[in-house]
Amino acid sequence: MLDIIKSERALGAEVTGLDLSSELTDGNRTFVLNAWHAHLVLCFRDQQLTDEDLLRLADAFGGAQAAGSRSYYLKAGHKAGSARVSKHAGISVVSNLDEDCKPVKKHSGTGSFPLTWHTDNSYVEQPPKGSLLYGLQTPINGGGDTSFCNQYLAYDTLPAATRSRISGLHVRQDVSRNTAGQPRPTATTPKTREDLSGPVHPLVRIHPETRRKALYLGRRYAPPSSYIVELPNDDGEALLDELWAHATRDELTWTHFWRPGDLLMWDNRCTMHTRSAVDDTQARELHRALIAGEPVIGA
Repeated sequence: MLDIIKSERALGAEVTGLDLSSELTDGNRTFVLNAWHAHLVLCFRDQQLTDEDLLRLADAFGGAQAAGSRSYYLKAGHKAGSARVSKHAGISVVSNLDEDCKPVKKHSGTGSFPLTWHTDNSYVEQPPKGSLLYGLQTPINGGGDTSFCNQYLAYDTLPAATRSRISGLHVRQDVSRNTAGQPRPTATTPKTREDLSGPVHPLVRIHPETRRKALYLGRRYAPPSSYIVELPNDDGEALLDELWAHATRDELTWTHFWRPGDLLMWDNRCTMHTRSAVDDTQARELHRALIAGEPVIGA
């Protein structure tokens, strides 16, 4: 029997009674979609899924979208079907394993490093609406926990004057580094903000299905990095400092502690997430499918 166990935090819920290795019925799809809109991040435990299952799930909610990072790995010489690049264009390998399948601290991806707060693929013109992340190998008390923050509430709880101030502003996104702050393979690290080549997205976006407003900060590293297009650099940096501190407050967050067989499904249009450091003596391997997005609607 389908059921929902709420996290009692600002977002997050566990869905029970559903085997995702089988094709979703129309009723089950509607149940999951409504739960997703209500809780923003869903956890399905004890699943036995293949990459093909992940792609089928992505198709059920809008289709699969290849990650923007895939092209950088391929340009750097990584082959499809290797430790860094899946044979499936719609699957990303998120792991701390090297080419010999041994856990390491650093490789050409994010390795075992902690990740900054971010929204998946905000550095592409049409970011994915959602992410499906499935745990194959997860550390035992070894970190790699994933935390989320509710960007509806981040926007709603801003002072009225700040909401007015940020209306109509846009952020140029930083494509040069991954979420561990490491340069992407073959990418050039910017020396000035004019060197940034990522897309420009609204600072406040409207969710196309719920019609609610959410902060859309994307990602940010040590300057020069993502910046507000309409403001001088110092003013923009000060405003971004204020917004990032507000958006990632503890009361807006929920943390998931992974077990093998967990599937997380989250909405990139109204959440951000981060990851704690991983014990680099333990294997952590997850596979991710992105759910194809739509053009970003500015508020």
